Amino acid sequence: MKILTWIKPTWNGMHIWNYFWAVKPIIDISKWNTTYLMLADLHSLTSVHNWETLKNYKKRVLCEYFAFLWDNKDIIVFEQSSLERHTDITRILNSVTPYSLMLRAHAFKDSKAKKSDINMATFNYPILMAADIINFDVDVVPVWKDQKQHIEFARDIANNFNKNYNADFFKLPEPKISASLGIIPWTDGRKMSKSYNNFIGIFDDDKTIKSKIMSIVTDDTPLEDPKNPDTCNVFALIKLFASKEKQAEIKKKYKAWWYGYWHAKQELLALVLDYFKEARIRYESYVNNYDLIEKKLQKWNNIAKDIVLKKYNDIVKIVGL
Repeated sequence: MKILTWIKPTWNGMHIWNYFWAVKPIIDISKWNTTYLMLADLHSLTSVHNWETLKNYKKRVLCEYFAFLWDNKDIIVFEQSSLERHTDITRILNSVTPYSLMLRAHAFKDSKAKKSDINMATFNYPILMAADIINFDVDVVPVWKDQKQHIEFARDIANNFNKNYNADFFKLPEPKISASLGIIPWTDGRKMSKSYNNFIGIFDDDKTIKSKIMSIVTDDTPLEDPKNPDTCNVFALIKLFASKEKQAEIKKKYKAWWYGYWHAKQELLALVLDYFKEARIRYESYVNNYDLIEKKLQKWNNIAKDIVLKKYNDIVKIVGL
């Protein structure tokens, strides 16, 4: 199967939730499928309006992802903006997309509810997203439940085109709903989120990571008393990184005497640093030698560009341009 997923470069640093939500699933999927990973830099223009900021975001995101994908030859990583005819195809898709469909888009409805200034890039976001997906004739797009609408819209728009032009041109992709990881708690016990400033950056320095972990909220059970690992924010994170055997070992410590949350946090710190050790080393290497990424990116950009160019050459014949 052919599978596509994407990264929107509007962040400044990957945290634990990003890894388990977006990176690890890509690595797992690519073992059995042809996988396209798109750097969705055109989509970032809905909110990032400074060239230097966007450039830094893109560089940071690519260094972080390549730190994990460095030896994976089955994942084609490319920049959305490198696809020369991509926006031309999007313009054609505009002509078969009902206005009423765009009014149902989550991004538009959320912006409207918040009374935000809505630019046309936000309003037309689903059409460009549809082009991202259907231009590559992918079979499956892995998404979370709240992203399912992207695939539904892509299917609707592709189907509209096929019907309007009586052509079996665009493949209708299927969503693969990713299993929920549940809520990953962080320092204040809420869901880990940059908007709460309660996240841990995977590529932060050791001191910052330690400070974040040691500030995780726990209850006031005395040091000498047994504790319940199943209700502990620290243990919820330990389960992400520890083997089943290690989890059982730490659980026993929780239920014994004189094992405090400080001890659990130290164990979590060791697990986190060990789990991401090699990726953190590679990240620093890529930051200092960014040309290594640019060389790979140029090769993959050309592969993706050729796919979209062929799609464009075929579609203009169908529509009469």
